Amino acid sequence: MNGGVRSAARHALGWLVVANAVGLWLSLLLLFPKWQVGEWTYGRWVPVHLNGQLYGWTALPMVAWLFGVYGVSRRWADAALGAWSAALAVGGLSWLNGGSSGKIFLDWKGGALAGLLVAMGILWVALWRGECRWRPVLRWGGLVGLAMIPVMMAVAASPELYPPIDSTTGGPTGSSLLGSTLFVVGLMMLLPASVGLRLATDGRTGRIVLGYFGLSWAVFGVTEFLGGTHWDFWQEGAMVMLVPWVVGLPIWWRRYEWPEGTQWWRQAMFGWWALLVLSGVTAYFPDVLDRLKFTQGLVAHSHLAMAGFTTSFCACLLRLLGVNLGSRFSAWLWQGAAWVMVGVLMGMGWAEGGGVAWMAENPGWRIAGWGIRSGCGVVMLAVSLHWWLAAGVSGESKCGAKA
Repeated sequence: MNGGVRSAARHALGWLVVANAVGLWLSLLLLFPKWQVGEWTYGRWVPVHLNGQLYGWTALPMVAWLFGVYGVSRRWADAALGAWSAALAVGGLSWLNGGSSGKIFLDWKGGALAGLLVAMGILWVALWRGECRWRPVLRWGGLVGLAMIPVMMAVAASPELYPPIDSTTGGPTGSSLLGSTLFVVGLMMLLPASVGLRLATDGRTGRIVLGYFGLSWAVFGVTEFLGGTHWDFWQEGAMVMLVPWVVGLPIWWRRYEWPEGTQWWRQAMFGWWALLVLSGVTAYFPDVLDRLKFTQGLVAHSHLAMAGFTTSFCACLLRLLGVNLGSRFSAWLWQGAAWVMVGVLMGMGWAEGGGVAWMAENPGWRIAGWGIRSGCGVVMLAVSLHWWLAAGVSGESKCGAKA
C-alpha cells in the first residue's frame, strides 16, 4: 500500500474521532445545557462537528484515493496532509471564537479560509509531483479540474453568494438537491475504473445508466432555470429523478470485479443509499417537509447521510485501498448505533413537528430520546477510535477478509 494512502487514512480516521467526540459533546449539552463553557456554546460547536465530518472524515479518504491514483510519495503526502489538518484545526478555533461566513459547511472566513486555500494548493502540488501512470490527457485533465476547486471554494464561501432557495421553507430547491446529488453519483461512477477494477460484463447496462446520468443533468438545468418551491410539480419531479439511482448505482458497480473485503461495506453503503434517497424524496413533498423542517427529523436525515451512507462509502474506499479497519464486530456496532440514532431522531422529529406540546409537555420522552442519542454517540466514538488504531497496522494490499 502507498505510504501516502496510509497517512491520509490515518488523518481521515483521526478527524472522524475528533468530529465524533464533538458530536457526543453536543448531544450531552442538550441534556445538560449548564455544561457550556463561556462563549464556546452549542451553536459554536456545531460547525466544528459538521466541518470535521465533511472536510476531515469525508474529504481525506478522497485525498487517499487521489494519492493512490497519482502515485504521490510519502514525503509530499505528509506535507499536504499536515497543511490540511492544520487548516482544519485553525478553522475549528475560528468557529469556536465566532468567526463564520454564516453558510453551513462553508463557514470558512478570513484567515481560516486562507489557510484552507493554501492547503488545497499544497495538495495540488503534491498530486502534480506524483508518478501518475495515466495518459497525459487524463492526468492533466484531472489536475486542471482540481485546480478549480480552491477558486470555487473561495467564491462559494462568500456571504454575498447564495444558491436558489425554496422561499416557503428556507431550504434548497428540488433542482439544487438533484444537482448536488448528481455530483456524488458521478464520483461513485468514476471510482471503480479509477482504481483499476476490471469490467465483468458488457457495456449495454453501462450505457443505459450513463444515458440516464445525462438526462438527469438536463432535468437539473431546466428546473434550476425555472426555480420554484416544493409546491411546484417540476421541482418535485426533479427530486423524483433521484429514485432510479437507488438501483442505477448498484447496477453500475456490479459491472466490475471487486476484491474480497469490500462486499460487506458495499452492501451497507447501498442499503443506506436507498434509504437516503427514498426518505429524502419523500420528505421533500408538501406536508411532509412542512412537518419535519426545523425539527430533529432533518437532524436524523443528516445522520442518515453522514453516519450511514458517507461513512460506509469512505470505509469501503479505504478497504479498497488496502487500509485495515479492524474487526467486523466494530463495523456491526457502528451500523447498529447509526440505525438506532437515526430512528430515534426521526421519531422525535415527527412528534415535534406535530405541535409544541410534545416538546413542552412531555420532557420525559425528549430526555429519553436525547439520552439514547448520546449512548449511540459513545458507541460510535469508541468504534472510530478502534478504526484509527487499526489503520496504523499494516493493511492487506488486496483487501483481505478483515472489515
